[in-house]
Amino acid sequence: MVKTTKGRPVTKIRLYGYSTSPFVRKVGCCLYYKQLPFEFVPVDPTNPEQIAFTQQTQVPVLQIDDEWRNDSTPLALWLEELFPDKPLFGHNEQERALILSMDKWVTDSLILSSFRFAHETEMTARFRQTAWRMAAIVSSQTPLPDEIRNAWPELLKMAPFIKHMMCDIDKSELLPDMQMRVGMELLQHLNEGPFFGGLQQPSMVDFAIYPQLVFNYMVGTEQDLKIAKVPALRQWLDNMRQYLPENPLLVPDFMIVGHLPREAFEPHPERQVANR
Repeated sequence: MVKTTKGRPVTKIRLYGYSTSPFVRKVGCCLYYKQLPFEFVPVDPTNPEQIAFTQQTQVPVLQIDDEWRNDSTPLALWLEELFPDKPLFGHNEQERALILSMDKWVTDSLILSSFRFAHETEMTARFRQTAWRMAAIVSSQTPLPDEIRNAWPELLKMAPFIKHMMCDIDKSELLPDMQMRVGMELLQHLNEGPFFGGLQQPSMVDFAIYPQLVFNYMVGTEQDLKIAKVPALRQWLDNMRQYLPENPLLVPDFMIVGHLPREAFEPHPERQVANR
């Protein structure tokens, strides 16, 4: 049993959402990092009756005993308030401001670029296969009718939350240009590590980015983990592994097909010598 900063024992922590949501995975990784025991309650995105008690459809929802809140960054702030060990927002106001600024970039650029890809890319065979894999992941936790699973590629194009996020897109920047910019900014924000922002300990930003970057590879929609080919990001991935379980994605283990082999992230021999 865990206790809050005021010494109140907590008997129940539940995270409601669907594992295909980057915002739900972000909160899940924050909970894993703080080593808080929690129950993940899958929500059917087509019929979110599991969160009817909130009188809305937004996920993630985090319930701690009889209190609940939503929205990933406010949820991380709530966790920080109740359970300050293993801080998510740095150790001073300057680090906190940096983390919140980078977190906004994660939402407005990194995650938005993936939603934009789903919204704008052509309805190719590859896109359909990826969408059907997403439907299979959702259905493995909240079974979907066959007609819904079959229509998942079209449903992704029409998803209200994706259309809503598209309102913030700068249409003068083409998708390939946005993807290239986001990749360059990703490395700039890492700032030589060991964690994002050049910080010495992981923060909420790392736990927002990590599941986003490894998700497609681990669930089998991408054959290669391309970011592992970039030395700085490969080292960051290795740095992060010690803080998270082998499967931090809230996806059932049997849906994981791309494991992150440890040997892929071992330090180079010269780095091992330097660290002796």
